[in-house]
Amino acid sequence: MVVGIRIHGRGGQGAVTASRLLATAAYYDGKFSQAIPMYGTERRGAPVTAYVRVDDVRVRERELVHTPEIVMVLDPLLSTRQTMADDMAEGGLLLLNAAYPPEEVKTGGNIRVATVNATNIALETLRRPITNTAILGAFAKAVGWPKLESIEKAIRKQFSGRIADMNVEAIKRSYDECSEVIPAPVKIAGESEAIAVGGYGVLKDVSSWRVFQPVIDMDKCTGCKNCWIYCPETAIKWTDENKPEIEWRKCKGCGICVNECPVGAIEFKRVEIKNE
Repeated sequence: MVVGIRIHGRGGQGAVTASRLLATAAYYDGKFSQAIPMYGTERRGAPVTAYVRVDDVRVRERELVHTPEIVMVLDPLLSTRQTMADDMAEGGLLLLNAAYPPEEVKTGGNIRVATVNATNIALETLRRPITNTAILGAFAKAVGWPKLESIEKAIRKQFSGRIADMNVEAIKRSYDECSEVIPAPVKIAGESEAIAVGGYGVLKDVSSWRVFQPVIDMDKCTGCKNCWIYCPETAIKWTDENKPEIEWRKCKGCGICVNECPVGAIEFKRVEIKNE
């Protein structure tokens, strides 16, 4: 029986790589598989969708997965959106990157849900919020396939050395920390809001893209304007006191200002995700 999978994430979280790893791991399990990336604006922080189709016989379809049996969401803020469950098959599985248990999931419908805190796992194993492998182990536990050994083999085919070792650690942790699969607590789906895929200049507000946000220590700031020069979204403006000020609606949390500050006056602070 063919199984359609839809993967939601943001640019920089590895959604497309996750689709390839999952398809490769399914192949190592003896199944036929197909990974289908769908690129939009290809901007860091912008919503990205990828698809995987797995079957016991050769996969001959080439279109997108329109009614997925499984939806996996790599981003904690996207995990709060009803849109993630749109067009899912009845009784399908929704696997969310979330810091709360499945009993608190607000996404509704005739579906099943499971959660894992993939962002924390990624930060502790990879030192970056790249959540693709940090959720694949949870996928294996919640779905029952592919084998962890198959995912590890796919990872070691994609990466090498220390990078491969860290990603393997991430899948093992997410397998262990994945919640139980339960019926969605909310039985009736709420209103869906379209996911914007542009950037500032197209959208009036890209603040929902942030996993981290920059915090400026004004006492350390020398007024060099490096952050202002390098900001890709023009989110930093200059005050009359020759100090930077962030326009939060423009800031997508890319971290370029943090990296370019020569005196270390800017640090990244984790954004708290509210499950509303």
